[in-house]
Amino acid sequence: MIIKNISHQTQNFYHVQLPLSWLQNIDFPHKLGICERLFGRAIASQGICWVKTGAGIPWKLDLANPTHRWIVYGKYEGASFINWVRKFIPPNGIIVDSGANIGQMLMYVAQWVPQGKILAFEPGQEAAEWLKECLATHTHLPVEILQVGLGASPERLCLKTIGANYGHGAWNQISNNEGETIHIVRLTDELAVRSIETVDLWILDVEGYEIPALQGAEILLKEQRVKAIYAELTGSNGQKIRHYLSSFGYRCHLFKGNQLYVPTELPSHTNGLFLPN
Repeated sequence: MIIKNISHQTQNFYHVQLPLSWLQNIDFPHKLGICERLFGRAIASQGICWVKTGAGIPWKLDLANPTHRWIVYGKYEGASFINWVRKFIPPNGIIVDSGANIGQMLMYVAQWVPQGKILAFEPGQEAAEWLKECLATHTHLPVEILQVGLGASPERLCLKTIGANYGHGAWNQISNNEGETIHIVRLTDELAVRSIETVDLWILDVEGYEIPALQGAEILLKEQRVKAIYAELTGSNGQKIRHYLSSFGYRCHLFKGNQLYVPTELPSHTNGLFLPN
């Protein structure tokens, strides 16, 4: 998800009107697209504001951005995974959210681990500052923001923009020498510093840098101390992620509704839930 370079001083609150406020809590097929057709133009005019989201809590969004509007309509990227998290992750669960962006997934899962903790990795300064501002109004959420990226070894790299301002997905990608300078760390090291031995869920969406991020957690994967990994799988990189994780005994599952199944082939773009065999 891309956010515009804007000031974070906007404090106006937009009250979602019926029938959208009623629909926020209801899951149904193609919900985001339907709501966009019905309500998109009307709420887009509100611009940057605080608004009650589909997660049930207010968040700062730019409603001129279609991907931000999805956060208002309901469960970002669909309900299946979010419903799975609520059912299977314990209240004291440890969650790693890498590529946390402005918190579109975090705003849900953070509410369901009140005795646990979320490590939110977001290397981009703009997105990280936006997330910090939102979390400052929700101090009860057990979230620690780490303004670093995950990789195979500690180093300095760059984060470059690779798409238009109003596109789907986090159109920022790690590169060697182009864009904003960022720090890369290993997940193994960050967990060790915090005396965290196991992770209940790792949300992994780092736009093509998934394999290096996983390599920085190999000891955890070998011992299957990461109980579930939810990763974006795109094209050949998705196949590489599936093959890499299978070498540590993780099997890829996809969602069909609220049911999981093991695919024979991967779609060109999907999200997979990897669980130990």
